[in-house]
Amino acid sequence: MCSSSVQATEVPEVVLTTGSYSVLEKAISASQGSYAEQKMANATATLLGTPYNNRTLNMDAFSTERLIIDLKAVDCMTFIEYSEAFKYADDAEQFTSYLEKVRYVDAKVAFNQRRHFFSDWAEGDHKVVSDITAQLSPHTIFVNKQLNKKSNGDPIIATIKITPRVIGYIPTRFIDRKLLKQLKTGDYIGIYSPASGLDVTHVGIVIRDGEKVIFRHASSQRKNLRVMDVELFSYLQGKSGIMVFR
Repeated sequence: MCSSSVQATEVPEVVLTTGSYSVLEKAISASQGSYAEQKMANATATLLGTPYNNRTLNMDAFSTERLIIDLKAVDCMTFIEYSEAFKYADDAEQFTSYLEKVRYVDAKVAFNQRRHFFSDWAEGDHKVVSDITAQLSPHTIFVNKQLNKKSNGDPIIATIKITPRVIGYIPTRFIDRKLLKQLKTGDYIGIYSPASGLDVTHVGIVIRDGEKVIFRHASSQRKNLRVMDVELFSYLQGKSGIMVFR
């Protein structure tokens, strides 16, 4: 069910799920008059407490792809997509346009054009962000990955090609207060995954609050299942490491 759908340039259909438009208006109103990163911080603050749901987008490569805007439930990836769109949007139309560019390579709305992996954001001529991981630490480790390839050789997503990619990450043991001071509001954090075929296990955004470095994310942990803030340094304990995009 959707409350509204409108035609957009080169997009078959833009769908705002029930209740999303009022959330969108509230988020954009909260971000007015701020610089880009603060716009994101203010807008995403209105999403704190939003329920976690990892099935808000089309899961079938053979179904018609639509530009879904669901601000009533998010997963960690859709949360950062919306966050990036909020960064530059002054109204709902701009938000929709930016979201299209963030979620899809070359703004082509199709399942196989979707940026399914976090590192897709920093690849190609139409990249969304820059990977600054290696700039932050001389301890960055580089790993040759075969994205979308399981350990048994099968693809994780059947219709998406297997992509060789070098992934750089900073091991958690090298993340100290000095490194954290380099992080800025609006930076994206990916929690590195050592598993075959994956680059990260989870993503979120950095929010600076004075000397505090907050990790704002859509948590999939059973005890949380919502958008929430947590102190980044403590959250990272026990994790493999991080990738950082800006």
